[in-house]
Amino acid sequence: MPPLHHDADPNRSQVLAHIAENMQCDMGRAIRAFNSMRHPKSKVLVFDKVHRMWKGCDWLPAHDDSKDAMILVEHRALERRVAAMDSELRKALKEIKRLNKQMADLYSDAKEMDDGATNWFEEMKKTLEMTDEKPSKISPPQPANTIENMVAQAWS
Repeated sequence: MPPLHHDADPNRSQVLAHIAENMQCDMGRAIRAFNSMRHPKSKVLVFDKVHRMWKGCDWLPAHDDSKDAMILVEHRALERRVAAMDSELRKALKEIKRLNKQMADLYSDAKEMDDGATNWFEEMKKTLEMTDEKPSKISPPQPANTIENMVAQAWS
């Protein structure tokens, strides 16, 4: 199929008119055929983003120079897509390396903290073993707002 314009209005769509004419069917069936052929998985009809037209997947212009120009345009578009994917891949790899380094730092910090906690525990155990005194019992402070305290404050 040569490059043709498509419109949301079926009566103004060149693509639907071409499909209806070649399939010798009504507009409803042409719309269904267009919808199935334009699906990216089938790749029967391809949308040309540069010219904003639909064309058949194997369509080439009649003139040899035009064929070469079209192939070059498509090749350059593919090169741009590959370059964009390559830069995204580099960014993702850089992020993975950063996250791996961050995880390794967290792991080493956690290991140091664990060693420090073990040393602190051992030091406290030694300190408690060396002291013969038992800690004295400390009575909790009396609440200030008991009735006896209030009466004592009132009489004083």
